[in-house]
Amino acid sequence: MKDRIRQIIDYFQMNPHSFAQEIGVNRSTLSHILNGRNKPSVEFLQKILKRFPDISAHWLILGIGN
Repeated sequence: MKDRIRQIIDYFQMNPHSFAQEIGVNRSTLSHILNGRNKPSVEFLQKILKRFPDISAHWLILGIGN
């Protein structure tokens, strides 16, 4: 899932800092997820999906689809 989050950041041409601000999470929270230290919480995933409604929840969570 961290790879798909990284793809979102790259697709929208953001850096991790601006992405964290955009979805309303701490930079350290995002950093820990991208580094594999922590897994994203449901709340974290909801924030991504709320801010970027065109992203498929199935793709983000399960890797199914585009």
